[in-house]
Amino acid sequence: MKNKVLVAIDDTGLSDLVVESLSPQMRPDQTDVLVLQVVEPFLYTAPPQMAPGYQPEMSARMKDRKELAKRSVDSAVDVLRKAGFQVTSQVVESEIKEGILNAASEWGADLIVVTSHARKGVAKFLHRSVAEGIVHRAPCSVLVVKELSGKAAA
Repeated sequence: MKNKVLVAIDDTGLSDLVVESLSPQMRPDQTDVLVLQVVEPFLYTAPPQMAPGYQPEMSARMKDRKELAKRSVDSAVDVLRKAGFQVTSQVVESEIKEGILNAASEWGADLIVVTSHARKGVAKFLHRSVAEGIVHRAPCSVLVVKELSGKAAA
């Protein structure tokens, strides 16, 4: 039976580290990979009477964000396939932690691989580490990859 690894990527530039960290730790012939990127919906939607044209503009912006996410996912998929992994991909619109956790549950992941960002102060308070939330609520093991002087550390 193959291991099922969900690789959650984002647009921070650390996604390459996640993909690179997977290859030496997993055997491609024994691992199926799902590359996932979650695109968060916009938090505020103005009523049309307050901002004419706002809704179509936001819809276009969300479409652009999803297309960018699809390109990031496709790039990660290419790297993993070249390393010999069986890979599928998914882009979902959701709150990030919930999107990752739901995808892991639905797919039956044995491992979730995520990045950790070195946020401090207000940014850390406002964002409440996605990695931390996933570690505490995941239905499986979690590998957290963080950047240390330009290299990945797990």
